[in-house]
Amino acid sequence: MKALVYRMGGLGDSLLVYPVLEIITRKGYEVTVWGNPEYFQLAEKSGFCKKSIFYEPADQFDRIIVFSKNRELLHNHKTIYVEPLPDKRIWIVKYYLKKLNFERESFSEKLKLPFSIEKSDKLCIIHPSSGSQKKNPEPNFFLQLEKFIENCGYKVLYISGPAEKYFNKALFKNSIYLEDITELTKTLLQASLYIGVDSGVSHLSSYLGIPSIVIFGPTDPVVWHPIGKNVTVIRDENCKPCFPNICTDRQCLRREKLIEKIKDLFQS
Repeated sequence: MKALVYRMGGLGDSLLVYPVLEIITRKGYEVTVWGNPEYFQLAEKSGFCKKSIFYEPADQFDRIIVFSKNRELLHNHKTIYVEPLPDKRIWIVKYYLKKLNFERESFSEKLKLPFSIEKSDKLCIIHPSSGSQKKNPEPNFFLQLEKFIENCGYKVLYISGPAEKYFNKALFKNSIYLEDITELTKTLLQASLYIGVDSGVSHLSSYLGIPSIVIFGPTDPVVWHPIGKNVTVIRDENCKPCFPNICTDRQCLRREKLIEKIKDLFQS
């Protein structure tokens, strides 16, 4: 049996459908993903899909799942359409599984890959940006955070990638640029701690099982929190999520409040 899953989107969006791929594969389907292949490399390596492509396949499929508002895409009697966004505050993964009648199915909360990487002692990787400036704290927050982390005995490494159009490399001295998803994964696996914003890299870190602190601002962590058991989400609970219509003052990303919350985590 063959199944096709359509999901276009960034790294985080792609990772959040991995549980669906895992479940369908476990049910005996050979799964092809039509999406951004660079973001589904890890699904192939973990055995969640057979291949990923960037074009409409010519093959015939026994089951088709489309994560899109476009009801004309791949339209036939075998196609199941899933709205990419839930209509209420529910974790996106649970929403997907509910729509597909997979609610009772289990899925891996840690991504298993066919390679192991030795951890670097007391290495903290920081991803200080995302594809949307609206979700990013001010750069000075990370410089203050870096001092605190180093005082706790960690070495700090900043990473950036193609999504960080506004990343100021000159501001962060110890930084590397990573574009290949496998190299990014191998770098993250070296970390004993990860800190980042609501981004695809943060989703990946959490899914890999790395102890992760993820900063949420205008986006809603109830809906968009990463997969993984070793992740701590921080945000100002007194400020309601407002993405994509961001308020002007962005109180949810106040530097002092975020530093205070991270210090509390280290002291607990």
